[in-house]
Amino acid sequence: MPRKKITSKKRVSSRATVTSITLQHINEKLEHIHKDLEQNTKDITELKQQVAMGKGGLRVIFYIGALVTAIIGILKLLKIS
Repeated sequence: MPRKKITSKKRVSSRATVTSITLQHINEKLEHIHKDLEQNTKDITELKQQVAMGKGGLRVIFYIGALVTAIIGILKLLKIS
């Protein structure tokens, strides 16, 4: 009986299928990374806003403290005189 030869078309088809599956897997991973990157960008923006509010709050507390200290200092000076 003669042997059946494996044609190169089957090899190419098999390689093409494996390559196609691999590319699909890579594409899915890339989409997942892209979604994570977008979420991280949103989180960073929110954190920047929160930090800015915190800095603003500290400035307000500092100015109020300075004002109260100035008023108390002036009142003490007036009582001594």
